[in-house]
Amino acid sequence: MFQIFQCTLIRRCLNRNLLLKSIRLNTTSSATKIRKNIPKKKIGAQNLRRTDSKLQHESTSYIVSLLNENRAENSPSKILEKHLSIVTSVTVGGAINLEKALCAIDSYDHQVIIPEEVLSVKTTGSNLMILSNGTLVGWNMTEEDIVSNFLPQLKNSIESQFDVFESEEIDWIELKEVSDRPLNNGNSYLHGEILVVQGLTEKERLLDMAAFAIGLSRSTRLSILETQLDGFLELTKQNSDRLANGKRLITTEHEFLKITGKLYQLRGKLNLYSELIDTPDLYWTEPFLEKIYNSVSKILDINSRIAIMNRKLDYATEEQRAFLSVLNEKKSTRLEWIIILLIMIEVGFEMFHFYEKYEENKQQSVQSVDE
Repeated sequence: MFQIFQCTLIRRCLNRNLLLKSIRLNTTSSATKIRKNIPKKKIGAQNLRRTDSKLQHESTSYIVSLLNENRAENSPSKILEKHLSIVTSVTVGGAINLEKALCAIDSYDHQVIIPEEVLSVKTTGSNLMILSNGTLVGWNMTEEDIVSNFLPQLKNSIESQFDVFESEEIDWIELKEVSDRPLNNGNSYLHGEILVVQGLTEKERLLDMAAFAIGLSRSTRLSILETQLDGFLELTKQNSDRLANGKRLITTEHEFLKITGKLYQLRGKLNLYSELIDTPDLYWTEPFLEKIYNSVSKILDINSRIAIMNRKLDYATEEQRAFLSVLNEKKSTRLEWIIILLIMIEVGFEMFHFYEKYEENKQQSVQSVDE
């Protein structure tokens, strides 16, 4: 019986490894953008994807028309590239206490963009947004700038700080002037993979930037969970390899239960305890902000990454159950042998008692014959 369960588990493990390999191959294009502490290369404005070519040309011409540049010298796309800056999202912890953060940044020019969600800190030529979900988003800042200049000051306000941070970079441009016939009705939008921030007032632009920041933070928060899941999969792979090589499992039942609990906890963080799969409540009353949020999520493949992660969690959880069933089968087999051994001992005692009675009866028969 144990051999049957072991063969079944080996087949499941091999199928699981093949499926995960297929998933990794299918998601290579999106995974290359999400790397730990590695900034993404700047995208040329002439090589944008996920954008209709006609709309892209119209948007490029519109942006360049608002820039004080001589269009005769360079093509519109080259002019646009000269004005691109970067926005960097770094997830540093499970959450940030904004009240403590306000005290830490009191010496800076700051303001509350969205109550209990987003703080804005102005510095020379840049802007840092502190999100309550545990993410710092720097406009015209690199990951190194954020971590070295602001993280030490905000350390006491960060809850459950991570040992390893996840970062994401994307290009952006701010249009402080709006034409008489603005594109997208004067609202901020995505030009391919470039964030275009525009608005009549600074308050409008900051609110749009906050929507972009929250959407961008969704990617780095998801990357944290993906990294944790990869660590669990590496642990389970060792057990799969041992079974595939015909070796015994060295992990105990307690450890398997612990890993299973952590997998369920990870699934809860992904689906229940965060807004990774839901649209924040703010955007229900602000359709333009919701459009920005959803657009950023789309270019970063958030929905497909969440679906893939849930599939990985399904197989990882099933694998742990299979390992536990093997251990339970071994335990059941051990108990069966113990019961058989006890029965054999009982039979031995009974046979000994039977032999004693036989000898006693035999002696009594001999004595009666002698008499």
